[in-house]
Amino acid sequence: MNYPTEQQSISIPISAKFRDTALQFAQEQPNQQKAKLVYLNTLAVQVVNNYLQMLDISTALEASYSWDCWGRMGADVADLVLTGIGHLECRYIRTGEEVCYIPPEVLNHRFGYVVVEINQTCQEGKIRGFLPEVTTTEINLEQLQTLEFFIEHYHQFSGVQLRQWLEGIYTSQWQGIEELALQKIPQLAFRSLKVRGFEIDTPKKVWQVIEQLYPQRSWEKILPSTLLPNSDVEVTDILVHLLQTTNDEEIRWTLAEVLWTIAPNHPVITARRIMDLGMQLAGNPVALMVAILPKQDKSLAVLLRVYPMGNQSYLPTGLKLAGLYENGEPFLEVQARQQRDNYIQLKFCAELGEKFQIRVTLNNATITEKFVI
Repeated sequence: MNYPTEQQSISIPISAKFRDTALQFAQEQPNQQKAKLVYLNTLAVQVVNNYLQMLDISTALEASYSWDCWGRMGADVADLVLTGIGHLECRYIRTGEEVCYIPPEVLNHRFGYVVVEINQTCQEGKIRGFLPEVTTTEINLEQLQTLEFFIEHYHQFSGVQLRQWLEGIYTSQWQGIEELALQKIPQLAFRSLKVRGFEIDTPKKVWQVIEQLYPQRSWEKILPSTLLPNSDVEVTDILVHLLQTTNDEEIRWTLAEVLWTIAPNHPVITARRIMDLGMQLAGNPVALMVAILPKQDKSLAVLLRVYPMGNQSYLPTGLKLAGLYENGEPFLEVQARQQRDNYIQLKFCAELGEKFQIRVTLNNATITEKFVI
């Protein structure tokens, strides 16, 4: 839907349903002052959410801190999750006010700030403008950028926000591995129990992989005494410690793959999602998997894989997987060989704020996905 954005502000009616939700949240609070704050915060978030829905901008209201009972009670939050982008803070003012207060706890980790003027009867919210960042706890209304600027800023950042995967926030087209597997009856290649040639079906087999990665029992120098192998130590705890203390990316990804196999929902390695490309790639049954691992320097290690799906054991010959810079120039590319590859993959590291694209190509069909670290 096209909706005007070039004016400085836009008015959105506040429905009785919005007020009922705000009242429900307010009644949970310990005192009248906090109740009023939560009431107005909730109205502001709903006004912005309504406006963004008019613009066909995807939001995840229930994933927002402001929609969490403990989040509302523990902090002054009025955020709205923009799907695949981040948290947009929606701060209110009352009619006649010229200064908007920004709580210290929301000065960081926000995609931006929208100011909403709520009239005295709480029946109308006027979106006054946007700022991409704020460094002080008070902003004057004349500082605000137009809503047109907000839309431009949003489109600059559109793309899958991979750091949100570490918080468990995903867009709907990216499914969990087990979720997708449940939809497909045949055994899928990405559910293979084999890692480095070993069938990972017992703790002993897991240790065979660890011994291969850390020859001559070199793991003993890394593990604390509390994690040295004995009957009381879980092998998953050992894998997690090695994963979090090893700098070699090849070893880390192998450890992650072992964890995926024996404990697919372990919180350390759940930032892994898959997309079925069959309908998009000229009907060919393949899936794109993206996984990330945080590094100690705050960058991310990224793993890309394309798997065959359905009854196919191998990828279609000539299928290409490429990593592209933001400008579309490739920096890595791999191609499936005839009847030989049950997956192809790329690995690289990226810094906070970096943008890249993934391109999957088969004959004349191409799919490109944008990502932001």
